[in-house]
Amino acid sequence: MPLTEKQIRILQAIDDGNITGDSIAQALETSMQMLRYYLDTMAEDGYLKAAKVFDNKTKEFQIVRAYLTEQGKAALDQTVSKQSDQTPKIAQIPNNLEVDVDKSFAEDITEILKSLDLLREFVEKLPEARRELAIVYLEDLQAEIKIVYRRKPQRIKAYFLAVLSMMLPIVKQIDNATDFLEHIKFLSNKLNISVKLPSL
Repeated sequence: MPLTEKQIRILQAIDDGNITGDSIAQALETSMQMLRYYLDTMAEDGYLKAAKVFDNKTKEFQIVRAYLTEQGKAALDQTVSKQSDQTPKIAQIPNNLEVDVDKSFAEDITEILKSLDLLREFVEKLPEARRELAIVYLEDLQAEIKIVYRRKPQRIKAYFLAVLSMMLPIVKQIDNATDFLEHIKFLSNKLNISVKLPSL
């Protein structure tokens, strides 16, 4: 069955780096109730996967991470390809944003990846409840930076902030917290992502 326009927009929103239920709903300007229906349906059809946790306050499952399956990526690529074929090619306009990001990364890529490897040492010492998701987010971030053709500023920012959301609330419990914050400052600067860090 062909995907609806709404389903295609959901795939695109996730591909752009909106990985939590709140961020996807905000990107689509839709309600969480409606979004849950679509995500559940699309997960059953094999287009995406969604990790959920039960929120004791709302008594509902919250979507903490959604990502495309190979089937979902193929469906999105096919849709984009069709749209491209149907669009008159008047002029080729370069995407300066992504070019600029790639150039800056090319100079600092080794330092960034080394700092992410060191960050993983901190992640692996997190409490179990936070560690598993933080590792997933960090691996997504590393893959996004390593693979040039996948590199998108929106996704890099989303994954980086997702890692921090697992760590900053308990920063005072982290061993060598000062070193940890120095790594975050370094990465924040290199990735050009503004982050408000807590004081120890």
